[in-house]
Amino acid sequence: MKKLLVLSGAAVLAMSMAVCAESAGDVNGDGIIKVGYISKNLTDPFHGPINAHAEETFDQLVADGVIDEWTGVLDGQTMADVQINAANDCITLGCDYVFIAPCEAEASDPAVTQMADAGIKVVVFNSMTTSTEEVAWVFSGSDDVYAGTLLGQWVLDNCPDGGKYIHCNGILGNSAQIQRTEGMHSVMDEHEEFEMVADEDTQWSGEKAATAAENALAQYGEELVAIICDNDDMSSAAQSACNAQGRNDVICIGVDGNQTPLEMVKAGELGATVLQDGVGQLQAGIDAMVADINGEPQEQEAGNIFMVPFVLVTAENVDEYLK
Repeated sequence: MKKLLVLSGAAVLAMSMAVCAESAGDVNGDGIIKVGYISKNLTDPFHGPINAHAEETFDQLVADGVIDEWTGVLDGQTMADVQINAANDCITLGCDYVFIAPCEAEASDPAVTQMADAGIKVVVFNSMTTSTEEVAWVFSGSDDVYAGTLLGQWVLDNCPDGGKYIHCNGILGNSAQIQRTEGMHSVMDEHEEFEMVADEDTQWSGEKAATAAENALAQYGEELVAIICDNDDMSSAAQSACNAQGRNDVICIGVDGNQTPLEMVKAGELGATVLQDGVGQLQAGIDAMVADINGEPQEQEAGNIFMVPFVLVTAENVDEYLK
């Protein structure tokens, strides 16, 4: 019996050491803390500053000895299969934590589930996949449904007489596209004085949104009062297309608060934008990781979710957000 107790004590000690190793960030127990980072892409204006923040911050965490290595920015190319391949690379490399900004809710989900199944602490940020809330270690993002309600309410407040409007979508199936559309409809569908006359598959593209705006102006003329966009690459391009035809009365609004739309708001060329703090979303996930490595408690809103608020930016407060 004494021998069994001794063996049991040794087993408990080994288990305790494993728990301590994990709490110190070495999740897989290989003696180093390695972090992976899978971007959505390296090209669009919203994700550029996020990727730059990742490079600066993870390099500093390596220099400070908080983590040992990181993968550098892996280009997701806004393609789910590319993100899945990058996730498999992170598994092979023995990453303890991986940050991923999914390009699609469903198609990018295997990237998240495969890493979680491999024991990696997955930090999903900016937008969710279908199983993020169940399998990811942390989600850090913003309430995209609320963003959609801000878009719709701005149009209601600035077009009191109603009229025709079009909606420019992000990539169909992306969680932000789905949820912002839901929020927009929750507001706009309650008002019979407004009619959505086109629901365009504009894929986050300013060029496609500008074309959609030009087509709507040609078809509906003075009846067109608003263009609601899922992001600001599209809203700024759509507004510029309207302004070029002398139709600066058409209300265009989108989400992100990139530098160009902020400058347009300041110049009076765009009425408003809904600011999304993408760098703040990433940083919230990084803060959670560093707290975990240091064994510190984390304050979370609900389960493993950290939320960064959206902000409506107009001429009244744009100076607070312009760089």
